Amino acid sequence: MGMITRSLLGKEFRTSPKVEAEASAIVATRESTRVGKANSRLFRVWSQNSEWVRAAVNIRKNQLTQAEWDVVPLDTNKSHDTRAQQKIRELLLTPNNMTESFSTFLDPVAEDLLTLDAGVIEKERTLGGDIYALHAVDGADIKVSRVWDGDPDEPRYWWTPNEVVDIPFRNSDMIYMMMNRGTYRVVGLSPLETLKIAIDSELSGSLYNSRQVKNAAPDGIFDLGEQARPEHVEAFRSYWQAEVAGLGALAFIGGTKNAKFIPFRSSNRDMQYLEWLTYLVRKIAAVFGLSPQDLGLTFDINRATAEVVQDQTEDRGLRPLLSNVQDYFTREIVWDESFGGVENNLAFRFARLNLRESKAKADINKLSLAGVPWVTPNEARMDSGRPPMGDPADPENPFNQLMANTPRGFVLLKDIPSAGDVIDTSEPAPASGTSAEGQTDSRSRDSADTEKEN
Repeated sequence: MGMITRSLLGKEFRTSPKVEAEASAIVATRESTRVGKANSRLFRVWSQNSEWVRAAVNIRKNQLTQAEWDVVPLDTNKSHDTRAQQKIRELLLTPNNMTESFSTFLDPVAEDLLTLDAGVIEKERTLGGDIYALHAVDGADIKVSRVWDGDPDEPRYWWTPNEVVDIPFRNSDMIYMMMNRGTYRVVGLSPLETLKIAIDSELSGSLYNSRQVKNAAPDGIFDLGEQARPEHVEAFRSYWQAEVAGLGALAFIGGTKNAKFIPFRSSNRDMQYLEWLTYLVRKIAAVFGLSPQDLGLTFDINRATAEVVQDQTEDRGLRPLLSNVQDYFTREIVWDESFGGVENNLAFRFARLNLRESKAKADINKLSLAGVPWVTPNEARMDSGRPPMGDPADPENPFNQLMANTPRGFVLLKDIPSAGDVIDTSEPAPASGTSAEGQTDSRSRDSADTEKEN
């Protein structure tokens, strides 16, 4: 297991009062050069208690963790390291001994990426420097150097679960994924930071209306009229609270003319609470790259608009997320020096993202080439990471040649005759004299047969 996991389970990092004093003395210097995620606990409370934020996070997280993936050649026209390809696949299928699959390993990382914009993974290495396992790390406990200049031997990250423990990590030993970078900060910008006002309003409004539903009586003042004396008001209040009001926020006064009820607030209809809630949900959906329909607000929608909205949702939210994660995995894991670096000509790819891009390219080529095939079967298979059929180096292998679909089935493109070949091989038309003579003989025989019958 990784260094962070060992420290949590084995409690290896124990400190003395002297160490704690020294740590307190240099904490100011550390804070000036290291930055962590602020208010991470608040963001996690929001993601757990706001139903709309929880729904948005779950949608994107499930799409990410359940997407099909593979390690494929980066450039299909060049050779790639098949041995490294197999090792990387095995590593990602079972990242460590504590997780069941790649999906369960990526799930908490995706949660932190969407909630804190800090998805962190520790790379555990063998003594020889090879990646042995991958471990998900709490992004709230990681601080990033402000002054790191790219030196591979200089620490860039620190694991600081408290003010005492302070473990450095090199850039090559930790993956710190962000979706929203900035030139003025070294950590990412969480979507929840942008949604602070909207989430506060949504939670406050939901709590207020929930309390009104639970109460047996609405908030307000109950006026018993001018004939009610203070002892009568007190007696009636005790009776009301014990038998009727329950948790209601209700006040009692007396001595005024005529009994009446004075409400503290208007109705939900007057407040237009539904419109306000819809407005907040739209803001949450916009920041997460979703449409309101994704969160259950299905209005003003039909089949045509649903297809457009779905495409826009994927383009704005899902595809950027998949592209960002696959770029991090390619650069930090697939191109790690233990797997041969960028020279292995490999890349981590999500199938859904690649299929979308391939379909767009195919539509363009279909229009520009008028339906003529431009990729051989083996080229298509190798592009998707599948093994070729037959000998990929044999020029006579039919799967290494262009094929076309004809009414008689698939044929090699080189075997389809051209227009000139068709003209040259066609039978010559019969001569005009012969045709006329044949017609004359036919009429003569018809006339002779008629006379014989008569």
